[in-house]
Amino acid sequence: MDTHFLHGFSPFLFRFSDTLSLRWTGAAYLVGFLLLFAVLRRQAARGEGPFERQEVSGFVLHAGLLGVMMGGRLGYVLLHQWDDFSRDGSVFFQFKQGGASVLGAVLGVLAFTVYFARQQRRSWLQVTDALAVLAPLGFLLGALAGFMEGAPVGQITSVPWAVRFPAEVGLPDFQPVATPSFDVSTLAYAPGHEVAGLARADASLLTELHRILPARHPVLLYQALLEGLLLGSVLMGVRALWRSRPVGALTGLFFTLHGGLALASLPFRAPQPNVSFVAGFEQGALFPVVLLVVGAAVLLSVLGQRAAGVAVPVPVKQEG
Repeated sequence: MDTHFLHGFSPFLFRFSDTLSLRWTGAAYLVGFLLLFAVLRRQAARGEGPFERQEVSGFVLHAGLLGVMMGGRLGYVLLHQWDDFSRDGSVFFQFKQGGASVLGAVLGVLAFTVYFARQQRRSWLQVTDALAVLAPLGFLLGALAGFMEGAPVGQITSVPWAVRFPAEVGLPDFQPVATPSFDVSTLAYAPGHEVAGLARADASLLTELHRILPARHPVLLYQALLEGLLLGSVLMGVRALWRSRPVGALTGLFFTLHGGLALASLPFRAPQPNVSFVAGFEQGALFPVVLLVVGAAVLLSVLGQRAAGVAVPVPVKQEG
């Protein structure tokens, strides 16, 4: 038997009953919102950033609920569950089933920041600059949560760190890499972590899973490192070292680097067959390319204004 890791993590961080549980994705949302609140509140107390201290809680609450959660969920059902959603609109509210769109969440947050900036008469780019440095933390938590829930999205590979995902057995298009010695359809309705649990108690089943399951790149871990840890570190470094940057520079860098780093992990992601164009837009190269182009346009605009001596909107409060 090979040594590739067999994914056996439960999708639930806590599960008290069938109706009371906390998935890793839910925990990622919760931790992300709490950290965002703490950082923005601390910056406001020190006179840094675009927010007054009393505004932070309302901003985080509405950006989280309306932007990230509602926007991400709406994007998911429109892109990936349109047939079900068009027949039954209540599919949108089935949060327990999981599913969120990065594209929907990004657009949702951007829409809310536009509304907030207009209501408070702030520079929109000043608000997005503050969020750009913190957004990679959300990507890091979200990607790690997705990996813990066992999504088999990577290309087949033989690298030592490849992972076998038992959840793949239950997929309708599952293609075993070897002829199974038993009817795998008996496992089709069991969640991946339950299949892994059965395998830990049955050496013959464990051997069989290692034989028929393809080993895949853990793409979500790559994304956590690139779009989370690396992107966040670069942006924090730029914020600390480039003190005279124009308003909007961090926003432009965020979109540019995010698009480029998303493209870097794309070759390791398994192609999704039979998806619509709009769903393929988010999962393929087009979405990262759009991010890269938008980021480059913002950077060229703000840097061009500075070079030409055009006044850039002055923040309400300067960073210390």
